Amino acid sequence: MTTTISYLLKTSTNQTLGALKGLLMKGEAYVGALKCEEAAVLAQRLYPDMFALPRQVQIACDTVARGAARLAGMDMPDFPDTEQTFADLVARCQKAIDYVNAIDDAKIDATAKTVLQIPMGQATMPMTGEQYLQSFILTNLHFHAAMAYALLRTQGVQIGKRDYLVPA
Repeated sequence: MTTTISYLLKTSTNQTLGALKGLLMKGEAYVGALKCEEAAVLAQRLYPDMFALPRQVQIACDTVARGAARLAGMDMPDFPDTEQTFADLVARCQKAIDYVNAIDDAKIDATAKTVLQIPMGQATMPMTGEQYLQSFILTNLHFHAAMAYALLRTQGVQIGKRDYLVPA
């Protein structure tokens, strides 16, 4: 049996964004228990030139949703970056999960060997659908989800590796 790119994309999205939802819910509970400002926790950065938690989550979600659309030859989804609470970020993850899962597998799989022109700033980079999934979509998904995990953990949210690996 061959593993398809739609299967890899959808299972990775479900697992990683599903786990990210759980991390965010634990972050929300942590803020509630401490009775501190949610905005203050969301605004923290690991380093001044890095994105804060909301942007990390937005990029993780956009990467899989936009990547799925590009693989399927569809118009890019428009997810405005308006999230200001943990609940908003959880909803953003679910919206991305639902979007990716709704795309027809055959449309995604049809581009596995097709060379796509992937925009990278002012240039484009030619990649097959498989390369795009493996080298860009999944890499960015995991990077930004890990940064979100690190931002929560560094602020004292009691989460561990299992929380990062297991969907909520």
